[in-house]
Amino acid sequence: MTPGSVEFGPASPAEIERLTEIESGNKAGWSREAFASELKNESPSLFVLKAGGRVVGFICIRRTGPEVDIVNVAVDPGSRRHGHGRSLLQSLLGDPAFRGVERVFLEVREGNEAARSLYRGLGFREAQRRPRFYRDPVEDALVLTLDVSHLNA
Repeated sequence: MTPGSVEFGPASPAEIERLTEIESGNKAGWSREAFASELKNESPSLFVLKAGGRVVGFICIRRTGPEVDIVNVAVDPGSRRHGHGRSLLQSLLGDPAFRGVERVFLEVREGNEAARSLYRGLGFREAQRRPRFYRDPVEDALVLTLDVSHLNA
């Protein structure tokens, strides 16, 4: 691997501490046990992005037939603004675990303009608003969707 290169793939038990560290900045962040539970799934649901050999972000999905819900995605605060969030999502779309998917959903805080901008740039569109969905602070959630059926045509 060359310096600055990125790798995407399923998370491993050895990476749980790093994932917990990345998630620690989120008020309602996942625990070490939540990450460990994800790794017990039969098919991969928790993926990591590494830059220079170090985990800089993760994404967790739930797949139901042709639909995928992105249930958690985070990039290490010190690694933001380097395109890693975009790399995570684009890598997921190209991963073999993603074959046959037609639609992707995720929720984002209405006030998280950086994330909303990223998702808009990737083609996500607002499908629904969930009033007062988030706590601390109370904020609406926007449900975004992306049609990826053309990727499998």
